[in-house]
Amino acid sequence: MSFRTYNGQDIDVEFNVKLCIHAAECVKGLPNVFDVDKRPWISPDNEAADHVAEVVERCPSGALRYRRKDKEPNEKASTPTVIESDSSGKLFIRGHLNIETDEKMLDTSRAILCGCGYSNNKPFCDNSDICRN
Repeated sequence: MSFRTYNGQDIDVEFNVKLCIHAAECVKGLPNVFDVDKRPWISPDNEAADHVAEVVERCPSGALRYRRKDKEPNEKASTPTVIESDSSGKLFIRGHLNIETDEKMLDTSRAILCGCGYSNNKPFCDNSDICRN
C-alpha cells in the first residue's frame, strides 16, 4: 500500500487512492486544504496543523493519514478497537490495526473492510460493490 505524501511546514498529509471510498469528510471539513479541482489537491499549509489533523482523522477508510512535524503528537489509535457495520456490509474499524494485504502488512488506525466479499480491493471496501444477501 503506497501513500503519496503532501508536505507542509508543520504537518505532512499522506493519501492512498486504493483505500479511498470518497466519503468526502476531508473536502467537506477543510475545502481550502482538500480541493479536488486543484493540483496538488492537498495543500497542508492552507490551514493550521491542528485543524488538518482533526479532519484527516475523520477519514473513515484510512486513505488519509498525517505526520506532525511541529512536535505535536501524531494520531493515537482508538482504545479499545471498535468495529461497526452498515446495511451495505461495510465494516468500519478504528483502533490499532495490522492488516495483511498482498503487498505488505498495513499498520493503521482506521479502515473500512469489505463485509460482502464483492470488493475488487480485498480486504478493503472499494465502494463499488453491491452487497448481496
